[in-house]
Amino acid sequence: MRTEVFMVCPPWDHYRAYKRSAMWLMDNIPRKMMNAKVAFAFIADCLFNMSAPEHVVFIWVPNKFTEECRDYMKRLDYQYHQYYVWLRPKWKLGTTKQVAEYLMVYYKGKEPPKIEFADAFAQPFTGKVKSRDQKPDEAYAMIEARFPYADKLQVYGFTRRHGWDVCHRNLKK
Repeated sequence: MRTEVFMVCPPWDHYRAYKRSAMWLMDNIPRKMMNAKVAFAFIADCLFNMSAPEHVVFIWVPNKFTEECRDYMKRLDYQYHQYYVWLRPKWKLGTTKQVAEYLMVYYKGKEPPKIEFADAFAQPFTGKVKSRDQKPDEAYAMIEARFPYADKLQVYGFTRRHGWDVCHRNLKK
């Protein structure tokens, strides 16, 4: 399968442990660090083994992990293209009702893709979701409108949309 469009929702809270995992010997690596190493290696393997030569990666990033995302994607040799801002509900107690989350766009290939929201989805968009596991339907609709015939794969996803395959769906224990 040669996928042209990926949507990835990595466990960014484990990225710092993943970066430090190279300093440990494999026989005594802590469990949390090993889980982070497995998660980010899985993403890299999916992108390397399942992708077409020219493809686009949409990657969800909470506001505080944008630099980690740029670092990780640069390690994987992707070119940064643009981002979209989603004002999502705040999941934990706090003073604000919305938190910024980014849908960053990276690509491999000769030229960057032309991707735009319709006028109704101006930035920042405020897609509604029922639970913290979901991403807004507006983002999927935008990708499906721009890439109607492309193979689409969500890595670490919860979607059950027509036309999307899910690799390693996060199942609750």
